[in-house]
Amino acid sequence: MPADNPGPRNDPGPRDAAGGGGAHLDLTIVIPAFNEEARLAEGLERLHGAVRAGAIDPERTEVILVDDGSTDGTAQVADELLAGYPHHLVHRVATNRGKGAAVRTGISLARSTLCAHMDADMAIDPISVSDLRLELRAHEVAIGSRALPGSMVDGRYVVRSLMGRLFNRMVTAGTRLRFADTQCGFKGFRTPVARLLFHLVEIDRFAFDVEVLARAAELGLGIAEIPVHWKNVPGSSIHPLHDAVTMVADVARVRLDPGRRPTVTSLWLPGTTGTTGTTGRGENIDDTLAALAEIVTSRTGRAPLPVVRTPSGGAGVLLALVDPVVAAAVTADARRHLGSAGLQVRRVRAADLARSGPLSGRIDAITDIA
Repeated sequence: MPADNPGPRNDPGPRDAAGGGGAHLDLTIVIPAFNEEARLAEGLERLHGAVRAGAIDPERTEVILVDDGSTDGTAQVADELLAGYPHHLVHRVATNRGKGAAVRTGISLARSTLCAHMDADMAIDPISVSDLRLELRAHEVAIGSRALPGSMVDGRYVVRSLMGRLFNRMVTAGTRLRFADTQCGFKGFRTPVARLLFHLVEIDRFAFDVEVLARAAELGLGIAEIPVHWKNVPGSSIHPLHDAVTMVADVARVRLDPGRRPTVTSLWLPGTTGTTGTTGRGENIDDTLAALAEIVTSRTGRAPLPVVRTPSGGAGVLLALVDPVVAAAVTADARRHLGSAGLQVRRVRAADLARSGPLSGRIDAITDIA
């Protein structure tokens, strides 16, 4: 792997899916990091181990580390340690906003078919990426679980383990989720699905996992669980009692005030009947969708935005995790080229999307259409 080291970047801007190298990327690994200078070397050595074992192909994988407002040398150390990866990015955020916000930022930068997020200490052995990829063939979301048969868990850190179990019981008691381990920091997604879910998520700190899974369940997406190997790594920034209380409060706040949920600007081509119906202008929906895809990608680059097919044969492009200014420009371009008769611009919530039935099997990436 070449050792090109461009240095940490604050705003990478639009870039090609292969980082300029011409290869097709099929996996993005997002690593949120806050003051991890002292632990990065050990954590990323586990990532290197997964590469050596063949679980991760560095030529087809981009690694995005989001430095969430660190006050130490996290960004510089990360860039040195990731220099051997041909497609890597160290993205700095000026102020600490929380793990959920950092993962959301990384997802917004992803350009590959699949994406996964894992903690900087790599407490979950990244060799399990191969299992995530396998489950994502049939499901939109795959999550690691330390509670499944076949998982290997380091039991030395009793307090953190007990607080995790207590929090998970609170979550399952107050939501419809029935997962035994919502907080495992090892989750994978089809990238357009990840963009949609993280656009709809409001929690910026540790409880974001619960909201992501709640939105996925609300939308009728397929969610698989896989066993993992977890090793306690000293130096975690998690404070078991304080953070557990904060996480429960965050979950309750979102559940009690669903009207606050974000909306997604979306461009809809209303179909008539069947999966290859016509638009309001009598044109074939697939031809019009391809034209819309070109308009969108001209403004957003190769971002794998979600495209949802409707039961009536229509389709909608969801501008999830797109900057509002760019979204406005995309909307103006689409209206100018397609006209109001064949295009509807809407702002939709998760509940609006769920009304048409489960989205499992109905979400594509616009990069597969353009």
